[in-house]
Amino acid sequence: MPLMKNGSMADPVDAQVGGDADIGGIAQTITSDDINAVLVASAPADERLDALRGMRNELEARSHAEFGNEIAPLLSQVDAAIALLSMRA
Repeated sequence: MPLMKNGSMADPVDAQVGGDADIGGIAQTITSDDINAVLVASAPADERLDALRGMRNELEARSHAEFGNEIAPLLSQVDAAIALLSMRA
């Protein structure tokens, strides 16, 4: 399906792989930056804790199907963020 780029039609086949417009993979939708963003957000602590726990649940569910050991560091990071935020709450 063509998409509009600068007022003209562009075919996704012509898009650069890994560029800013590249769609992220479905295998890992939570990143280290996402965890940090929730940790330092201006939302109330209980809302941020709920969001972090939701991230943790999703990562835990995905960890059973991944083989590249990419989720374990994210689980550790989200656990640390939950612990840090729990001390402040």
